[in-house]
Amino acid sequence: MPNRVIKESISTSDKVASLSDFEFRLWVGLITQADDAGRGDARPAIIKGHVFPLRDRVTLKDIDAALHGLAAKGCVSLYTVGGRPYFWFPTWSEHQRIRECKPKYPAPEDADDNPPQSAATCGELPQSAALIQSNTNPNTNPNPNTNPTREAFDVFWEAYPRKVGKEAAKKAFAKVKVDLDTLLDAIKRQKDSAQWKKDGGQYIPNPATWLNQGRWEDELPEGKEKTDIYHPPQKPGENMARMREYLKQAKEGQG
Repeated sequence: MPNRVIKESISTSDKVASLSDFEFRLWVGLITQADDAGRGDARPAIIKGHVFPLRDRVTLKDIDAALHGLAAKGCVSLYTVGGRPYFWFPTWSEHQRIRECKPKYPAPEDADDNPPQSAATCGELPQSAALIQSNTNPNTNPNPNTNPTREAFDVFWEAYPRKVGKEAAKKAFAKVKVDLDTLLDAIKRQKDSAQWKKDGGQYIPNPATWLNQGRWEDELPEGKEKTDIYHPPQKPGENMARMREYLKQAKEGQG
């Protein structure tokens, strides 16, 4: 696959910044996998194999939901040919250097339905543009943690140490706009914190509260890493001996 260009301007794009972390990673991954015409296979299993081959926690449902999220925000267009889904970057030729275009995938003009509507640039979807759905998932919700990815909630529930209020947690989870990896990383960090370990986990928030309040963004107190370090007891008189040695060295230095 030829090298692809990602311009520095994406760093200051408000629309690109509106993507979730997982949507952004998927978007970049699709750029690396697109053919010379900016097209590619949109089947989640194919995308997972090429873009996330070593990420076991990334599911096909995660990919499918994020793919439709990118389409809803105008970063890609989706279409089907012969019942098979494809993605397409409408402004591909404006950003990539292609010497000889040799497409591997059918063109949007050959789509089973009407040709897909496209955005001028990523995130600038015209008001009249409509999302062209693939047959694999007709849900247009861009949130990677809603019903199309119920399996994602199951992973979250298994990882979260306080298992109370499951139905409330499901509702809160469906509203979260960050990807599953962000939540799992935060849970892993906070499980080792002094607050979550205190009194047998008594102060761990309920999962719905943790999600509704965006507690995955909590900053751990400085020095948290030292809370679990074992310090062996000092021998009697050890501190006094060290003090004498320090005073001796200081006196010699002055002399």
